[in-house]
Amino acid sequence: MVAPINVRLEIPTVCVPDWQRQAQEWRDLNREVNGNPGFYPLTIKFGYMLGVIHDICECVACLLRDAQFARRTSYIPAYLLFASGVELLGRCVSGESNPGTGTLRSGLKWLADPRFPHYEQVVQSTELISTRQRRYTIEKLAQLRNFAAHGQAASPFYTVDYQLVDELRPLLRDGLENYWARLQEDDVCCNRLASANVVRLREWPVLKTWQLLQGNERVGYHRSITELFDRFEQLFKV
Repeated sequence: MVAPINVRLEIPTVCVPDWQRQAQEWRDLNREVNGNPGFYPLTIKFGYMLGVIHDICECVACLLRDAQFARRTSYIPAYLLFASGVELLGRCVSGESNPGTGTLRSGLKWLADPRFPHYEQVVQSTELISTRQRRYTIEKLAQLRNFAAHGQAASPFYTVDYQLVDELRPLLRDGLENYWARLQEDDVCCNRLASANVVRLREWPVLKTWQLLQGNERVGYHRSITELFDRFEQLFKV
């Protein structure tokens, strides 16, 4: 990105035990991909998270590319993968530092009401989406992810709902857009991102985020998150 667009806080205003190490790792990663040196560590961490979720959505689109194949084989794995992206968003929103703690429900609550602190008051019985087949609460969507992962869930699912991922897609898009806006305005949101256990494994997600947002075809033009994720609108339909 040509001009720095940063999150609100350069340094967390709460105690994050490993912040110095973490901040240096994000700076190093940004340097490796020739990112703008004016970016704060938390901006880079957000860029990594966004790049990972974008990669996940591309993988989901690949699984759903062949409608007939998806109906026979890949739709349930596609939902599992999509839910992993929602879980990563939930980890950042909630500031969960324990790598073993699931954050899918936090992510789904954020999709239901992407505001601080309102999302925390969303109950798991809240209906999040409705398709021609059935209505889905946050808890039902979490159970379905467990079913997609290993065939076990508290409630059985007898048929595959081929509208499911497509109905969730715009919620994830809007949830990410709202999250980026809150990071630029809200100290709590920034502090939770700093606390969240997000491990840097590779440089590609950050590089991809900077490339996607920059909009190289027009000088001085920056894409919004909504624009980036709207490209999946048709690809998710089966």
